Amino acid sequence: MIARILTVTAALTLAACAPAGNGVGISRLGNNLPADPTPKPTPQPVLLTAKERLVGAIEANDCALTPDNAGAVLSQATISKAEMGPLIQELQAEGRVETSSASSIRVLSDRCI
Repeated sequence: MIARILTVTAALTLAACAPAGNGVGISRLGNNLPADPTPKPTPQPVLLTAKERLVGAIEANDCALTPDNAGAVLSQATISKAEMGPLIQELQAEGRVETSSASSIRVLSDRCI
């Protein structure tokens, strides 16, 4: 009796491991894995400098920094009022902004004509 049980168990084990006609079963496990299982590196976002963020925020607000939109520009650029002063001076020295009036600054870029 034990010999019959062992024979049946062995036959079922071999049948499960053998390739079936439709190609499924234990013999097919792992065949759908990629050839190189190491994940591809995730591209890192480009980090902008405070100056680039300020220019982008001014461009997004009609290319001008005015007292009316200063709060929105500062929050979009994620800079403080104290940081903005030196950045504006750097941009003026580079010729990237111009003073339109006593309280308005305009960005000179390809997005702002």
